[in-house]
Parts: sequence; C-alpha cells; structure tokens
Amino acid sequence: MNEPILAPKTLMPEPQSFINLPVCTNWKNLSADAVIFGVPFGKPYLQNNFPNDQSRAPFALRSASDRIMVEHASVNMDYEGIPSLTNGMKFVDGGDIPLVDNDVSSHYLKAEEAVRYAVTKDIIPVTIGGDDGITNPVVRGLDAAGSIALIQIDAHLDWKDERYGEKDGFSSPMRRASELSHVSSIHQIGIRSFGSSTEEEVKIAREWGADIHTASQVHARGIEPVIRALPEGVKFFITLDVDGLDPSVMPGTVALAPGGLLWWQLIDLLDGISAKGPIIGLNVVELVPENDINQISMIGAGRIIVSLVMREVLKKQLIN
Repeated sequence: MNEPILAPKTLMPEPQSFINLPVCTNWKNLSADAVIFGVPFGKPYLQNNFPNDQSRAPFALRSASDRIMVEHASVNMDYEGIPSLTNGMKFVDGGDIPLVDNDVSSHYLKAEEAVRYAVTKDIIPVTIGGDDGITNPVVRGLDAAGSIALIQIDAHLDWKDERYGEKDGFSSPMRRASELSHVSSIHQIGIRSFGSSTEEEVKIAREWGADIHTASQVHARGIEPVIRALPEGVKFFITLDVDGLDPSVMPGTVALAPGGLLWWQLIDLLDGISAKGPIIGLNVVELVPENDINQISMIGAGRIIVSLVMREVLKKQLIN
C-alpha cells in the first residue's frame, strides 16, 4: 500500500509574492488551479560554487512582479479570448522549498515531494530554479501524473551521466529523465553551439529516442516541424532553461549562446504544444539575476509563466 503524500511546508516568498498572488506555505491548506514555488538550490559540482547566483532567481523574479503584470484584471492581448486572472482562476504562490544545513539532497527530495503533491491534487506546478539541476527532482515528482512527454527548451543537450562524480547536477537532467518509466518521450528544442555535449552523449540520446531540434534547424525551417513531431493527446511537461532563448531576449543567464530561439518562436511553440495536449506543469531554470539587464529576463520569464498558466487553467475549466 502506498504511503500518503504529506502536504509540503515552505518558506514565505520574498520580497513579496509572485505578481501579488495569494500565498500558501502550508500546503495542507492549498486550494488552487496552479501553484508557483521556488526551488533555489541545485547540487554543486564544486563546493566553492555553492550557492550560485541562480539561487537568487525566485527572489529576483518576484521583485519584478509589478513589471510582469500591473494588475490581475489585465487582459493578455497576445491571446484573444483568454480572460484575466480575476475570472475565477486560482493561482497561488506556494513559497520556497527550504534548505536546511546546506543539505541539497534533502532540498531535492522536498521539491520532488512538492511536485508530486501538486500533481495528485490536479494542481499545475510551476517551479522556479535554481540551476538546471533542480529539473532532476522536479521530473521525478511527475510520476504521479502517469506517462508524460517531456519538452526541454535549452541550448544544451544535458545527457551527461555524471560530472565530477555528481549524477544529479545541471548537466544530467535529460539523462536522468531517460531512466524514469513515466517519461515516455523527450523532445529537445534550441540545442546549439559548443559545450552542449560529446559525440558519445549525442549518440546515447539519439539511440534512446530523443527528438532533437537544433536552434539552427528551427531558424531554417520554422517551428511547425517541431510541433508536427510531437505526439497527440499526451500530457506534456515543459522544462525551460532560459539559455535556450537568444541572449537578445533573455540576457539574464550564465551560458550565453548566440542564435537561440526568439520570443515569438517560443510563444508559437508553447501554443503548438498546448494544442497537442494538456501542459501539466512548467519548470523555469538558469535565471541569473546579476547578468540581467533592466529586469528583461525576469519580465519575460514571468509573462511566459502567467500566459501558460492562464491558458491551461482555462482549458481545464472548459473541459470540466
């Protein structure tokens, strides 16, 4: 018999809630269509790199709230027919996953349990890293959703088995995902440049069946071939490493690589995924506040989050 999933307890969001949403830090009381929460700490490869600036991203994202959305009654003019957040949508800031005594393994486990708890309650989880290492526990927690198609938007392939002996860091999320029985397919979009992978890692990814679309292919052919290659009628989870976008769109990251996806390519991709099946959650990682310019990256990431949540909640409301 499976043990009951305990309701997470989190830290209060700082310096405020995301876009001034209601806050719930004792998830036993959580009643929502979607919950956003911070998972600030990825597993470091070297201890002198801990914590990194990505751990400040949940704070920085919330700090940009008034520039992401002025008021909840605002209508997103990019999507005609999608009502504002005041139209019966329950979007909640679930705080941040705590880190106790610098125990990142425990931090990961709490993040995994929080995702699993949200999914079992039919709540869309939106996780904010942290570096790409947090993708590992987040995807593990999706086992409660059953079979999923995993969408990765990233400059890097992330199929390393280990780095410096660490198997759960930011270079390995897709390799770890490929080992999970509930991940039925992996679709990687925006891959480019040097430092992304070795020949052996590309070979392993392709042999597993990863559906890889490089940024150069997207620019040459458009986003439609990517959407056509996606399965129909499955549950999708999206992990967005913001370096998958071009630095002109998203400067606030660490692994800058020219030639990434552009804003409207990303929006069209998200629209196409949503048309194929429900998006059950979103993971946003590798925001680096110290590299941002005038909060451009925080505003962009925040608006992606809000738009996706509004669209997916409306879809669920119309079905129900």
